[in-house]
Amino acid sequence: MADPQPLEPLVRMDIVKVTAEGPRMETDVVATEVPVTIMVDGLEIATLMGTPEHLDDLARGFLFTSGLMQRSGDFLGCEVDEAHWVVYARLGHKVEPSQLFRRTFTSGCGKGVMFSSPLELAGRSPLSAGFAIAGVRVQELANWFRRHSDLHHATGGVHTVALSVDGADPELIRDDVGRHNAADKVVGRALAMGVDLERTLLVTSGRISSEIVHKTRRAGIPVLVSLGAPTHQAVLLAHDLNLTLIGFARQNRFSIFAAPERIT
Repeated sequence: MADPQPLEPLVRMDIVKVTAEGPRMETDVVATEVPVTIMVDGLEIATLMGTPEHLDDLARGFLFTSGLMQRSGDFLGCEVDEAHWVVYARLGHKVEPSQLFRRTFTSGCGKGVMFSSPLELAGRSPLSAGFAIAGVRVQELANWFRRHSDLHHATGGVHTVALSVDGADPELIRDDVGRHNAADKVVGRALAMGVDLERTLLVTSGRISSEIVHKTRRAGIPVLVSLGAPTHQAVLLAHDLNLTLIGFARQNRFSIFAAPERIT
């Protein structure tokens, strides 16, 4: 039997399209979804449903935002089995199995998970107030963001997350069927690049729930912008953490739900 081959981020499938003229057979593209397993030193950390690309970034970002590593230097490297969707990561410290029993399953697509409780997160120190950005630039970034996800435009089935440094047009953008995975991929790549995350904005296409606020705070990112809406727990948590939370971002308007002082 031949070895399995890696899947692309999108696949072609036969469909029946129904219009006013009636049904007809067509071929369309859909976003690929696979189970991605993250292993550390032979220990299975988690299996996430996600898009099979940038899996090294996903592992690095997930291990950091879930609380299993504290700094970018803890991640020593990884090997990716792209045919079986397994990432074998190496850390500079041992992950204790007891840590994995403290997991909290989140509301994210594909069942997100973090290894610290919301109560622990709420007790962390608030972000400093040093970074600021002009409101007009937030609007421009929202407009830029809508034009720059080829996979979303092709399939309509993924979430997109981008990272803006000092308000510049993002050079780092990732897609995934899970919005928390897309955030982890961006954070993971930013950690590998040594980006100063304290001077960045995270821009996302999806709903902002509390786990996205958690991941943003873990990364030290002070501003979180979404084209969609936040949940009430996300707003409460953002207030506690002094994280600027913006929803319904459009070309000519947006709503600030927490920490408006950073928007000038």
